[in-house]
Amino acid sequence: MPKKTEKIESNNTVTSTVTNSNQTDFTGMYNYQENGTTVTLQLTVDGNKASGNLMYALKEKDRNSGTFVGEIKDGILLADYTFSSEGVLSERQVAFKLTGTSAVEGYGDVEQINGKMVFKDPANLEYDKGLVLTKK
Repeated sequence: MPKKTEKIESNNTVTSTVTNSNQTDFTGMYNYQENGTTVTLQLTVDGNKASGNLMYALKEKDRNSGTFVGEIKDGILLADYTFSSEGVLSERQVAFKLTGTSAVEGYGDVEQINGKMVFKDPANLEYDKGLVLTKK
C-alpha cells in the first residue's frame, strides 16, 4: 500500500508521521433494522483508536446501550463495550468487521476475565453469521 511520510521539525525535535493514504474512513453511523430488531453503532475513529456508542434492541430481548473504546486493525474493530441492561452495568468485548459501507458483528467463544466477557481468540472470530449494519 502506498504510504505518505511527513517530517515535521520544531524546537530541535523531529517527529515523523506515516499515514496510509488508502485507509478507509470508518467514522460514521451504522444501522441494522429488521423484523423488530434494531442495532445502532456510532463510530468515531482517530488513527487506529476507536470509540462511540452502541445500542441493541433485539426483538423480544432486553435492550442494552452504552459506550465502547477500542482499536481498529486491518478493518476489524475490537473494543470494550460498557453497557446498561435493565439497570445493571456490564462490560464485554465486541468486534465488528468494517468496510466503507458496513459493519458486521463478529462472534466466537468467550470467557470471563476480571468480570468482563472477552473473546478467547479474537483473531479467529466468525463474521459470516453476524448482523450487517449499513453505514448511513
